[in-house]
Amino acid sequence: MSQPPYPPHGSPPSGPPAGGFGQAPPPPGGYPPPAYGNPHPPAAGIVDALIPTNPLAAVACWVGILSVLICGVGVVLGPIALVTGIISLKKGAIIQQSAYGKGASTARSWIGIVTGALGTLISIAFIIMQLVK
Repeated sequence: MSQPPYPPHGSPPSGPPAGGFGQAPPPPGGYPPPAYGNPHPPAAGIVDALIPTNPLAAVACWVGILSVLICGVGVVLGPIALVTGIISLKKGAIIQQSAYGKGASTARSWIGIVTGALGTLISIAFIIMQLVK
């Protein structure tokens, strides 16, 4: 009688493992093992509150506020705040931040956009009123 095509039950198989050459076989059930590390973003710390993770958002916020407070200069500072706010929103979607840093950057960006637009409009109205006098 010839040799059976498969090894008898209970004997170890010969050849590479089931996962391919040099790879471990998949775990039972076919699911990969859980990933190492924390899948959640890091928690906010005191450093996140003091140092912004998106400095462009902070610049947009402060320049926008100054454009509202200083009449006449808002024509220059307002568009700067508007543009930096929009850029910081796009940049904020790309960079890795904690939940607090992402929320603070988004809020600062929107504050810069809104106050920059308001500062520009107020400054234009102020200049027109000065010219009409």
